[in-house]
Amino acid sequence: MTLKADILTDLDDVFYDTDEFAETATYTPSGGAAVPVTIIPEEMDPSIMSDAPPGDERIIRVKTSDVSNPQRGDAFVIDTETWYLKANLGINGGETRLSLTRSDKRQI
Repeated sequence: MTLKADILTDLDDVFYDTDEFAETATYTPSGGAAVPVTIIPEEMDPSIMSDAPPGDERIIRVKTSDVSNPQRGDAFVIDTETWYLKANLGINGGETRLSLTRSDKRQI
């Protein structure tokens, strides 16, 4: 097995296991139907919070296969709280990093 295949297996079996690092959430693409996804929350990024109230932004990782073509304004419900996709920070090794904002009034 190649290292790349090992990493993808670890994503499913370890990192995106809700008994290990991951949490469950609901993803709703703009104009689409809600689907369950598994996410890994990251620390807040203070560099993007200069004009936002503390705690209004967060970064998550999600398996790329679970969220195809995420767009600004797509919604994630995490622990009963709705977060809106602000920016797609890129794909790396089967994961997509996303910047979310809690404020639906804020320009996204």
